[in-house]
Amino acid sequence: MFLWKSKGAVVHKKKVALDKEENLVSRSVRVQWVLLLLLAGVPWFFFGGPGAYGSRSFVALWDLGHVLFFLLTSWLLCKTFRYRFQEASAVTVQGGVFLIVLVSGIVVEGLQMCFDGRSPDVHDILRNQLGSLIALAFFDSGTMRLKRWGAALFRGAVVILLVVASYPLARAVVDECIALSQFPLLSDFATPFEADRWKDEKLVSVQDDIARHGNHSLKVELTTDTYSGVSLCHFPGNWKGFEYLSISVFLPEEEPLKLVCRIHDSEHNNEYADRFNRSFVLENGWNDLVIPLNDVQTAPVDRLMKMDRIENITLFVTRQDKGRVIYIDYVFLR
Repeated sequence: MFLWKSKGAVVHKKKVALDKEENLVSRSVRVQWVLLLLLAGVPWFFFGGPGAYGSRSFVALWDLGHVLFFLLTSWLLCKTFRYRFQEASAVTVQGGVFLIVLVSGIVVEGLQMCFDGRSPDVHDILRNQLGSLIALAFFDSGTMRLKRWGAALFRGAVVILLVVASYPLARAVVDECIALSQFPLLSDFATPFEADRWKDEKLVSVQDDIARHGNHSLKVELTTDTYSGVSLCHFPGNWKGFEYLSISVFLPEEEPLKLVCRIHDSEHNNEYADRFNRSFVLENGWNDLVIPLNDVQTAPVDRLMKMDRIENITLFVTRQDKGRVIYIDYVFLR
């Protein structure tokens, strides 16, 4: 009987040892995969990403990449610290990880100034910290040692922050779906997020006192800058099969205003001769501008415009001696 128990104890110890060894190997594999993912993600802080006319959903999704990258980073740091400093308290480990992520994020944003087309963004630093908080709240053993209400409060707060951070993506996806369903109507400001299709945000606001179609229009406050105006940047770009672009513009003042419309496709080389440009003189009241799309297609000097890849419509004025106001509504193809 004694011998049987001894043999059973030995077998049990061997099994426990094997289980520990398997767990260590499994953890090691997970760590290696996380390291590979992090190494693969580092270059994207400095190269690549959505262009100036990338879809809003892609831009928002790209921004959330900061959350994922620093979630993995924080998870890896927690694992390392818990292994290296087994006597350290949960507060010390989590505080250290949070601080390291903060410093790393600031350094990365600072380094982006050394690369063309990149600039620091404080919102990216906040997304980094959100990723760290997600790792600490849901994947670190230190949080599991908290009292049940404390852990629940911490995790609930992090979930709320994640929902807030994901809102631009949800907003973009909703409006992109609406834009597809509205096409060939490009914009009439009847839906909640339509103003997001336009830039510059500082100059525009949706109004309900003046409208050409429906109940709303876009108020544009033009400045005395050399060039002042707004661009419709987000819309279905395949215009093949249509003959005209129509844009309604309201001028509230008696004094006429010269307005320029420019249109370009995804192959535009930023030269004047490689895009469509046309001037219109606005009179008081509603002005219904009609642009033949054949003129748009043949506008570039050395090529034909890609009518299935139209990327931008800009309405602007030049060198005004005073601020002016216009209202834009009912932009559609026919």
